[in-house]
Amino acid sequence: MVLFLPPPDDDQFKVWLKSIDQDGDGKISRKELRRALRVLGVNCAWWKAWRALVHADLNHNKHIDGDDEAEELIKYAVKRNWGIVFA
Repeated sequence: MVLFLPPPDDDQFKVWLKSIDQDGDGKISRKELRRALRVLGVNCAWWKAWRALVHADLNHNKHIDGDDEAEELIKYAVKRNWGIVFA
């Protein structure tokens, strides 16, 4: 169960990222991130997913892939206070 509040543990966040990879390609697209945020009830999920991707996509391939980009996404989520809690 994912709820989102204080900063998540990095490993838990990475497990969550893997769970939202719907096509199994090992990358998180903006669409996959948007859907996951929407399921969690995050307001303006499309905007937050777009901004997160702009911030965290270090190689500019329009996907979150690799540990460095996952770390950037975690930092961005904490900075923007998405409030994700893993239970």
